[in-house]
Amino acid sequence: MVVPEVAQAASGVTPSLNNFLLSIGAGGVVLGAILGAIIGVSNFDPVKRG
Repeated sequence: MVVPEVAQAASGVTPSLNNFLLSIGAGGVVLGAILGAIIGVSNFDPVKRG
């Protein structure tokens, strides 16, 4: 059984919490794009030593 107040608090997301979660998601997208670009460039233009 769930207490009604707790259930209501869990289902209701405040605007600040929503913005926080969206900012975490946006940061993940940006980091993914940066890592993808680094991996793509490193595979496209390998360093030849020796």
